[in-house]
Amino acid sequence: MNRIFVNLAAILPSGIFAYSYLREWIGAVFFKEEILLQASNPEAPYYHSSLDLYLWNTLTFGLIFFGIFVTAIYAAIKKKEGLVFLCFVLSMIGVFLIMFNGAFK
Repeated sequence: MNRIFVNLAAILPSGIFAYSYLREWIGAVFFKEEILLQASNPEAPYYHSSLDLYLWNTLTFGLIFFGIFVTAIYAAIKKKEGLVFLCFVLSMIGVFLIMFNGAFK
Protein backbone atom coordinates (compact mmCIF):
# COMPACT_ATOMS: atom_id res chain seq x y z
CA MET A 1 0.00 0.00 0.00
CA ASN A 2 2.87 2.38 0.79
CA ARG A 3 4.34 1.86 -2.70
CA ILE A 4 1.07 2.89 -4.31
CA PHE A 5 0.94 6.13 -2.33
CA VAL A 6 4.57 6.97 -3.04
CA ASN A 7 4.04 6.26 -6.74
CA LEU A 8 0.99 8.53 -6.81
CA ALA A 9 2.79 11.20 -4.79
CA ALA A 10 5.66 11.16 -7.28
CA ILE A 11 3.56 11.07 -10.46
CA LEU A 12 0.54 13.29 -9.78
CA PRO A 13 2.10 16.60 -8.63
CA SER A 14 4.77 16.60 -11.32
CA GLY A 15 2.20 15.69 -13.97
CA ILE A 16 -0.22 18.40 -12.90
CA PHE A 17 2.49 21.07 -12.83
CA ALA A 18 3.94 19.91 -16.15
CA TYR A 19 0.51 20.05 -17.77
CA SER A 20 -0.36 23.48 -16.39
CA TYR A 21 2.94 25.15 -17.28
CA LEU A 22 3.31 23.55 -20.71
CA ARG A 23 -0.35 24.16 -21.54
CA GLU A 24 0.04 27.84 -20.76
CA TRP A 25 3.25 28.09 -22.80
CA ILE A 26 1.81 26.20 -25.80
CA GLY A 27 -1.36 28.29 -25.66
CA ALA A 28 0.59 31.53 -25.64
CA VAL A 29 3.15 30.61 -28.29
CA PHE A 30 1.19 28.51 -30.79
CA PHE A 31 -2.44 29.52 -30.26
CA LYS A 32 -1.75 33.20 -29.48
CA GLU A 33 -3.77 33.13 -26.26
CA GLU A 34 -3.59 36.34 -24.28
CA ILE A 35 -1.37 36.41 -21.20
CA LEU A 36 -2.33 38.94 -18.56
CA LEU A 37 0.86 40.18 -16.94
CA GLN A 38 0.75 42.26 -13.79
CA ALA A 39 3.58 44.62 -14.69
CA SER A 40 2.02 47.60 -12.90
CA ASN A 41 1.42 45.65 -9.69
CA PRO A 42 4.31 46.21 -7.23
CA GLU A 43 3.54 42.85 -5.56
CA ALA A 44 3.90 40.85 -8.79
CA PRO A 45 6.96 38.61 -9.30
CA TYR A 46 9.85 39.85 -11.44
CA TYR A 47 8.95 37.73 -14.47
CA HIS A 48 5.71 39.66 -14.95
CA SER A 49 7.73 42.61 -16.23
CA SER A 50 8.22 41.07 -19.69
CA LEU A 51 6.28 38.59 -21.82
CA ASP A 52 9.48 36.89 -23.02
CA LEU A 53 10.71 36.44 -19.46
CA TYR A 54 7.32 35.08 -18.39
CA LEU A 55 7.24 32.57 -21.26
CA TRP A 56 10.83 31.49 -20.59
CA ASN A 57 10.03 30.95 -16.91
CA THR A 58 6.89 28.98 -17.81
CA LEU A 59 8.70 26.77 -20.33
CA THR A 60 11.59 26.09 -17.95
CA PHE A 61 9.40 24.92 -15.09
CA GLY A 62 7.17 22.98 -17.48
CA LEU A 63 10.11 21.03 -18.88
CA ILE A 64 11.54 20.36 -15.42
CA PHE A 65 8.28 18.92 -14.19
CA PHE A 66 7.73 17.00 -17.42
CA GLY A 67 11.13 15.34 -16.99
CA ILE A 68 10.30 14.40 -13.41
CA PHE A 69 6.88 13.12 -14.53
CA VAL A 70 8.31 10.86 -17.25
CA THR A 71 11.03 9.56 -14.94
CA ALA A 72 8.51 8.82 -12.19
CA ILE A 73 6.29 6.86 -14.59
CA TYR A 74 9.30 4.90 -15.87
CA ALA A 75 10.45 4.14 -12.33
CA ALA A 76 6.96 3.07 -11.26
CA ILE A 77 6.64 0.70 -14.21
CA LYS A 78 10.11 -0.78 -13.62
CA LYS A 79 9.38 -0.98 -9.85
CA LYS A 80 12.43 1.02 -8.85
CA GLU A 81 11.29 2.37 -5.49
CA GLY A 82 14.43 4.41 -4.90
CA LEU A 83 14.04 6.29 -8.17
CA VAL A 84 10.34 6.84 -7.50
CA PHE A 85 11.16 8.37 -4.13
CA LEU A 86 13.86 10.52 -5.75
CA CYS A 87 11.25 11.78 -8.23
CA PHE A 88 8.94 12.59 -5.33
CA VAL A 89 11.70 14.55 -3.59
CA LEU A 90 12.61 16.36 -6.82
CA SER A 91 9.00 17.32 -7.45
CA MET A 92 8.70 18.74 -3.92
CA ILE A 93 11.95 20.68 -4.45
CA GLY A 94 10.48 21.92 -7.73
CA VAL A 95 7.38 23.17 -5.92
CA PHE A 96 9.65 24.94 -3.44
CA LEU A 97 11.58 26.53 -6.32
CA ILE A 98 8.33 27.78 -7.85
CA MET A 99 7.39 29.43 -4.56
CA PHE A 100 10.91 30.82 -4.12
CA ASN A 101 10.93 32.13 -7.70
CA GLY A 102 7.58 33.85 -7.19
CA ALA A 103 8.84 35.56 -4.03
CA PHE A 104 11.31 37.77 -5.92
CA LYS A 105 9.92 41.20 -6.68
